[in-house]
Amino acid sequence: STVMAISTSATLPTPLNADVVAFCPESGLHHVLACGCYELDNTQQPARRHGRLALAFVDRAGRQLVETSAVEGIGVLDCSWLQTSRLLLSAATAACDTRIYQVHKGADGTATLAEEACATMPCADAGDACMALDWSAD
Repeated sequence: STVMAISTSATLPTPLNADVVAFCPESGLHHVLACGCYELDNTQQPARRHGRLALAFVDRAGRQLVETSAVEGIGVLDCSWLQTSRLLLSAATAACDTRIYQVHKGADGTATLAEEACATMPCADAGDACMALDWSAD
């Protein structure tokens, strides 16, 4: 059996509970990641999950995560990247839907999220929230 030592090289404080992190599969953007967050608000009945979807990148030294953009609103419970002619990021949300965002690539190797979803698909059978997703261009 092999024992692997793991250490933290960079952190990104989030204002809410981070639920999912996914690194970008696009060539040249492997240092970019998406972070989906949510927080349960029990003061409302029924309780509501509010949250955010943020993009960040690992700096060249690998010591710092830098947030480049975020979309605030409904809780994000999962996210997944898709490479097509455009770079897309989907989010499974606490509103029982999947939201697809276009990601804009910067000349400096960073990426930012479009402020509005370019598509939304209801997940009618999801119950209280769309908990997970996976997709493919095939």
